[in-house]
Amino acid sequence: MALNTALRGSAALLLALLSASCVTDEAVVEAGHPSVASARQPMASLKVDASRIQPMYEHRMLAVDLPTVVRVAMARNIDIQEARERIAASRGEYEANIGRVFPSISPNIAAIGLSGAVSTPAGLAAETFKHIVPYAVAIQWIVNPGQVAYDIIASKRRLHASEQQDEAVVMETARTAAVQYYDVVLAQAQVAAARQAIQDAGELLRIDRLQFMTGTGLTLEVQRAEAALALRQQNLLLALNGFYNASVALTLTLHLDPTVMLVPGAGNMSATTLVREDLTIDSLLDIALHCRPDLQAVRSLFAASEADTGSTIWGGLGPQVAATKTFAPKPPARVLMDTEFRQQLYQVNAGFNWSAATFGRIKTATANAKIAGLEVERHLDQVQASVVTLQQTSLTDKKTIPFARQGVTAAEEALRLTQKNLQAGTGLTLDVLTAQDAADQARLNYASAIVRYNQAEVDLLAALGLLDEVNLEPVGGRALAKQH
Repeated sequence: MALNTALRGSAALLLALLSASCVTDEAVVEAGHPSVASARQPMASLKVDASRIQPMYEHRMLAVDLPTVVRVAMARNIDIQEARERIAASRGEYEANIGRVFPSISPNIAAIGLSGAVSTPAGLAAETFKHIVPYAVAIQWIVNPGQVAYDIIASKRRLHASEQQDEAVVMETARTAAVQYYDVVLAQAQVAAARQAIQDAGELLRIDRLQFMTGTGLTLEVQRAEAALALRQQNLLLALNGFYNASVALTLTLHLDPTVMLVPGAGNMSATTLVREDLTIDSLLDIALHCRPDLQAVRSLFAASEADTGSTIWGGLGPQVAATKTFAPKPPARVLMDTEFRQQLYQVNAGFNWSAATFGRIKTATANAKIAGLEVERHLDQVQASVVTLQQTSLTDKKTIPFARQGVTAAEEALRLTQKNLQAGTGLTLDVLTAQDAADQARLNYASAIVRYNQAEVDLLAALGLLDEVNLEPVGGRALAKQH
């Protein structure tokens, strides 16, 4: 009866605390992610073609597009694999704490030798020696109900936090892969611009040499054109090296062989809107506060720290119950005659183990919980600041695209006119070189404006907590329309 009463009382307290935890968990219902996708058609495009770029190493080049890059990152990225293992570790800790609710089983076997004298039927004393191998099974339950309950709650919160951190790692990996893919596209545009500059400089040198041979040009003009061509050849090598570096960075995120050069598939990359512009900043902040998995993770860790405080209080001040039940066969009758036999059926202990060190542990646990709460506030501030900053960056980058396109049109027309003047003998080589530099820079500015806008949209979508491999492309069109 004493054993049953003790077990029932401790189990009732344990279930009450765990039930409170379950109610708290069910109260937090994950809402479906809102849609922020834009249905607008792309407003500008950039030609993408890296076919003329030589691979770093022979026969090691792979054409990729944005959806492929993100899918490969989801499947192979090491950070994602590590986050999954953290979930397994947290789940193991949670299951271990659940196991503390149940009693432990201790099988035991021993060998006993008995030596002594017994009476024979004739009344004589005879020496005897017995070998006995008794066995027993003990079921032992030692528990501090409140401490175990709070440990279960804390480990469950940490399991939730590890799952939310896994979502955050997946989102960050997708963001990084997308941004690095656009870096590769921009590097390809820089290579293309450098090649165009070499072509223009070569044509200028041909004209200057022809005019010099006909007596209408100067040696200075030829030398100036040769110097310009050499500079542009140097710029091409630097642009190629930048492209190679961007490819290696992307392979690192994708966990691929860095000797394989990743190039964007041929087509037109569009400047596309991933987040609707009609959403107010308050709406965006509200979405981020509810959808960011990293913010949910720090909230779960804060709840786990509060449960750790309860565990520390119960562990130091709460009661501890120990119950043992032994199951063993009765020894043979001859052994009972030769020895004094007593068998303990069960044992129940309940008590406290108070120590002055407990108050220091409670103070530490309380401070750690407050630190976790401050971490939630800090993360909240960072999330809000990132949403505001990235929205403004996206709006600004979008406004630069029309100006960059206008700059390309004007610079190319100016280059065409100066080239005609040079051929007509009314212009100078220096004027053409200046116009060429302006046209090359305008093309790069246009490519950079499109890439920066796409990267800003990806960053903004990630800041809202909505980035995945599905919504990286707009509703109105693909980010990369392949040409067949």
